[in-house]
Amino acid sequence: MTKVNKNFSDIPDILKNETRENIFNANIKAGKYIDKSNLYKTSSVQKELTKIYYFKCAYCEKKLLDTDLHIEHYRPKSVYYWLAYSWDNLLLSCGQCNRKKRNNFKIENSMAIYNNEEFSNIHNLSESYNKIEKPYAINPEKEDVFDKLIYDENAIIKSSDKRVLYTINDLCGLNRNELIEKRIQLITDFKNVVEDYFYSFSQDSDEDIKSNIKFFIPLVKDFVSKVTLESEFYTFRRFIIMNIDVFFDNEDIKKILKVLISKLSNA
Repeated sequence: MTKVNKNFSDIPDILKNETRENIFNANIKAGKYIDKSNLYKTSSVQKELTKIYYFKCAYCEKKLLDTDLHIEHYRPKSVYYWLAYSWDNLLLSCGQCNRKKRNNFKIENSMAIYNNEEFSNIHNLSESYNKIEKPYAINPEKEDVFDKLIYDENAIIKSSDKRVLYTINDLCGLNRNELIEKRIQLITDFKNVVEDYFYSFSQDSDEDIKSNIKFFIPLVKDFVSKVTLESEFYTFRRFIIMNIDVFFDNEDIKKILKVLISKLSNA
């Protein structure tokens, strides 16, 4: 889960038009979500969200170029029917995370209810609702939880924070096999190329290895260059370069990587 920068005042025009207002009013009258056409799903909304999220799932950070892409409601539309077209309630997710999440939305306090909000005012209710409800679900558009995420050597995500842990395990299943395998492959590829290169100098003296540290620069530079918001599993990549000790055993390799990473990144 990476903090996403979304302009909540730059609301797509289609979410403010008369058609959405009419179905919003119909939902209010019915007291439930009745939009069979799911009018929050439009190409213009999807286009905006894919730009904001760099074509990645809000929760697992998997690229969505060759998999199903869902426009997801942070607060489930089946419960919070008046927020179905709310710009600050629409996220981008993969089908697996969205299906796992479904209508789950655990809160600490009482639920926020519709309070005669007008259609024009539904796009920025999240902050006030969060104060009322204190939801367990992390909202990547509102929170930066990087410092609360921990990955182990097997690329399993953990946390000591109850809300982050709820989002990881109960809400989205971020340690499902598919994701673990992708993350493991990412770190394994990096480890293999670094260790293979390092052990090619294994017969040399320590001094020779130190003098050849410059030859590791392209390997590390390539990995660090991919620690960007646009990259799949950005959070995991960032965690790796900040926590080399978790993934490498050899002390000399760790020293080399730490020196080069400090020079080549802003980690």
